[in-house]
Amino acid sequence: MRYSRGITVSVLIVFLAAVFMAFGGCAKKPAPKPLPGTPGSMFSHPRIVVGYYENPWPGTSDVTGSFPSMKANYKSISAVGPFWYRATKDGTLEAKDSQVVYNTARNLGLKVYPLVTNKSGATDDILGDPTTRSKVIDNIVKLVQEKKYDGINIDFELLPPKHRDNLTAFMAELYPKMKAINKTLIISVFPQVDVAKDVSGAYNYPELAKSADYLQIMTYDHHYSNSPPGPIAAIDWYEKNVKYAIDQCGAQKILVGVGVYGYDWPPSGDAETVTYADAITRAKKAGVKILYDDNNQAPHFKYNDHEVWFEDDKSVGAKLDVVAKYNPAGIAIWRLGQEQPEVWKVINEKFPK
Repeated sequence: MRYSRGITVSVLIVFLAAVFMAFGGCAKKPAPKPLPGTPGSMFSHPRIVVGYYENPWPGTSDVTGSFPSMKANYKSISAVGPFWYRATKDGTLEAKDSQVVYNTARNLGLKVYPLVTNKSGATDDILGDPTTRSKVIDNIVKLVQEKKYDGINIDFELLPPKHRDNLTAFMAELYPKMKAINKTLIISVFPQVDVAKDVSGAYNYPELAKSADYLQIMTYDHHYSNSPPGPIAAIDWYEKNVKYAIDQCGAQKILVGVGVYGYDWPPSGDAETVTYADAITRAKKAGVKILYDDNNQAPHFKYNDHEVWFEDDKSVGAKLDVVAKYNPAGIAIWRLGQEQPEVWKVINEKFPK
């Protein structure tokens, strides 16, 4: 675009304000169209691939759980997000960290962004009490400095909508402290389209984006353990939520979640989380055929009055086609060790780091 040398001061001010708005915080309008030579986004950013790290089962070695997948696929990911810390009602952090996992990730050249979750029953204190909120924040900053993490991922879930402003205030207080020590701040947020407001209402995307480097959209669990059976992330639902997030915040702020697990729903009661390997084994043992739902882009099958929906390389590939269309800052795999091994080939082809 060319500009006349006779541009007025007022026009220049408007132009500069527009540039400021494009690069700072979040806009409530669709993301700008891509510029020539930069497919999918007007922003030039490195692609991030975060692999969420599942802790080993109690009583087992540090090198179980997600560890084998992390070691096998480290070339395909940029960082790991271990599920290690919980904020408590007195402002302290409960820890389940592993030096072995940390050292291994570092030796593999991976960044480490541990998750901080909210302990059950502690949310009102963590978010609603300004004194406790500040204590949690100070403990997070201290933790990141002492452990030499690259950043942190705030993963506060099942928040009542009444905490919408409190969550925004939490992030607004934490973000400048993280920036002062040059660390990355990620917040995991629930999808907003076709999601119940009692679980999604606390997440104010535009305001949270002002106080975070990235919003990680949890675009999975459209059907979940105590819902009726169905796809983990139907492709239309998935795209609507990706588009909504990017329209709200711009592609450079968004990490899109990619689930690689499944659920096995019994005739009654809650579903069991299953890995890809679990699903295949159960289908083979029952002698049933695995079907593929083209409308939802998801594999599924039934056996002994059970119904199983899960993710494989084809369904993940369909999601990555959506991701490539919008070109966000990155993706986040939930979780390492649950996936079909062939998924990594698809990731490398469709969304290389």
